Amino acid sequence: MKGLTLVSVMLICILANHMPAMASEFVLEVFGNANMDDVIDQTDIEYAKAIINKTTESSKLADANLDGKVDEADIAQIRSIISKDEKQLGIVDSSGRSVLVPRPVNRIVSLSIDDLRVLAELGAVDNIVGRPEYVDKYADKLIPLQAHPEIKDIPSAGGYKTPNIEIMLSLKPDVIFAYGGSSAYTDIADDIQYKTNIPVVCIHHSTDSGYKFDLNAFRLVGIVVGKEDRAEELIAYAEKEIAELSEKTSKIPESEKPRVYFFSAHEADFIENAVPCYGPIDVAGGINVARELPSCTVADISIEQIIDWNPDIILIHSFSKEPAISVEAVLSDPRLQSIKAVKTGKVYYTKGFYIGWDPASGIAESFYLAKLLHPEAFKDLDVEEKGNEILKQFYGADGLYTWTLDSVGNYYRWN
Repeated sequence: MKGLTLVSVMLICILANHMPAMASEFVLEVFGNANMDDVIDQTDIEYAKAIINKTTESSKLADANLDGKVDEADIAQIRSIISKDEKQLGIVDSSGRSVLVPRPVNRIVSLSIDDLRVLAELGAVDNIVGRPEYVDKYADKLIPLQAHPEIKDIPSAGGYKTPNIEIMLSLKPDVIFAYGGSSAYTDIADDIQYKTNIPVVCIHHSTDSGYKFDLNAFRLVGIVVGKEDRAEELIAYAEKEIAELSEKTSKIPESEKPRVYFFSAHEADFIENAVPCYGPIDVAGGINVARELPSCTVADISIEQIIDWNPDIILIHSFSKEPAISVEAVLSDPRLQSIKAVKTGKVYYTKGFYIGWDPASGIAESFYLAKLLHPEAFKDLDVEEKGNEILKQFYGADGLYTWTLDSVGNYYRWN
């Protein structure tokens, strides 16, 4: 299937016609992908026929038209998907919900910053007829708003917590995107779908592993809004950048990798607020001292624990020119004077996650951290130039990283 071929660069084999894909491989989560591989094609027709003839067991995605059974109608739907003339398409969203979306999608309501970012990165801003209310509060710190200031002029449709059903109905969207980071929010999404009779697709970048570089949201939104090629272009670029940086930092001996304490200053105005898992630290060649904690949830810890960890570098999660905790406050804290990072003055601000997670910003931050953590190894890296390059690739606008340095936070700048 040419229209929905979403091949992961990590995929190294194609499975046989009647064998579902192994769990470790990328599975295209579109109904009609009967053999559960990375593409919908003739092999899915053959697999569906085998299910109907009871010569193989059914699969999660075999019910192409989502009518609760696998029959000739599903084969007809698979043929339509292959020829790209399907009228509806069943997908599995980020929350594991089965959603039937119309084809094509021309009018979109966005209820969360997570899906707004992805829509902007995929080049679908012109299709947005309703935006999240959170734009009103956070516009001055959001990269998609800097790249596309016209978003502010789109009518607000409420938010994923407080959707405005009346406004959404008046906007007549083909699909509504909402946040799906917890069961409480998916319940709201179900309620929106029930009240509007408009498909609601939940989007969130998985943080189960602690803000790793989950790129699946690009694929999912790309499928729904017809931007599959753009989604694959961004995924390929992201994987390439991450792989190239990881290759360089992986050659640094573990003994030379600095121990990093990263705390979330926006959660509270105290330092004892550890972020146990954070992908950019790993990619940049650092050792997150809090990774020994039992989960990736931001955790309250004791000052004694920080002293015991004795990090070489302290990172302050900040997206404000007036952070709750400043570098100066950490350096002058009498409780912390025995810590290496404080003794050597290696305390810095970093952007981190902000109103959700943006892989584009995370990749740029990985290069920023690489130079902070390994200044000699990356002495020739122009972080600002690289950051602008990365964000332009995703958002299509110049100078976005420079804007974050100038306007969002007090991040370290090299002369």
